[in-house]
Amino acid sequence: MGRKGLIALIIIVLLCVLGYLAVQRGQQQSTAQVESAPWLAAEQGYLNTLQALEIEAPGQPSVRIERREDGWVVPAKADYPAAPQALAELLRALREARTQEAKTANPQWHARLGLAEEGAADEQALRLKLHFDGHPDLGLRLGNPSQQGSGQLVRRAGENQVWLIDQQLQVPTRELDWLDRRVTDIPFTRIARLELRYADGEKLTLTRADAQQYNFAVAELRKEQKLSFEGAANGVALVFSNLQFADAAPLSQIGFKQAPVLQFSLSGFAEEKLEGALYKQGEQYWLVLGEREGFNAAEVSARSDWAYRLEPDQVQRLAKKLRDLLVKSP
Repeated sequence: MGRKGLIALIIIVLLCVLGYLAVQRGQQQSTAQVESAPWLAAEQGYLNTLQALEIEAPGQPSVRIERREDGWVVPAKADYPAAPQALAELLRALREARTQEAKTANPQWHARLGLAEEGAADEQALRLKLHFDGHPDLGLRLGNPSQQGSGQLVRRAGENQVWLIDQQLQVPTRELDWLDRRVTDIPFTRIARLELRYADGEKLTLTRADAQQYNFAVAELRKEQKLSFEGAANGVALVFSNLQFADAAPLSQIGFKQAPVLQFSLSGFAEEKLEGALYKQGEQYWLVLGEREGFNAAEVSARSDWAYRLEPDQVQRLAKKLRDLLVKSP
């Protein structure tokens, strides 16, 4: 081969190499563009028109929440308000989720990825169905979390293609977890007086002269008696700060058979008022709120026609008698 032929061959080889590199780079850029796109790109424009959401976890009853004029509710729980934060976080995650990598499109691998339609509980996907106003329903399948990073394996219902997205979608699967479980959230500094009246006639009255007085005084405390510590009574009033129920039911469904074991009256420094009663039904304790005045909806969220089951530790902190606050005898 002559010199000219060798040069021509080298040029051809260089052109082939450059062409190959250009094609590879183009493919990589194209793949990166596809894989970094929003997972729900087609639905981005109308996610805010969501009207209902259904959640079905393997082996558990399905949960449905629906939009009403005054907010989101859980229909199976007599239209009790749904927890706004859980739904807001889920919608935010769906809106922001971006595909990181295309995985298998072979349905035989779905079970290993927690994305199967049938099989063992750990093989099946968590099913979501979103109902929109004026747009088609959307079915999603949520699988195993990524083994590397904080992503999750997902796919659309009816599609075999599996994607790794950059979000881990936190979806409550129990009906109870979708309820707005707030009962009261009254700041401790707002409470001026709390009176507890027991069925046996005993009474405990906690008072403060003003907001600058941090610890509650106990009206029934005799001179020869001493509290176990200066702020022993504060814990009773603190129950009403961030009080959440363990379960809830309409009063009409429970039908209490006995008088309340405890009734209370709470007053604020700005003349706010709240009345309530604690009932025992079997081995469970249920709180019912009555008249309220001056508190906003965020401070007293519970409904007066519902009963709210409290956990044993909540009951123990609320149902204090004078003897529970005193120095223990040696």
